[in-house]
Amino acid sequence: TAVSFVLQQLYQLAVDEGTLLRGVSRDFREIKDELESIQAFLRDADTRADDDGGGGVNEGVKTW
Repeated sequence: TAVSFVLQQLYQLAVDEGTLLRGVSRDFREIKDELESIQAFLRDADTRADDDGGGGVNEGVKTW
């Protein structure tokens, strides 16, 4: 009876751990996608600032 109980608890822990790991993978992918979008946005802001020649860079580009 005790061994059966321990096995059941270990099984449940393994199932819970698998669920958590799947969630981490999805969260990691979402964070990675968001950071790539931010990086592209910042590259665009740098390009716009460079295109302006450093002379009257508008406030929106400075904020970016």
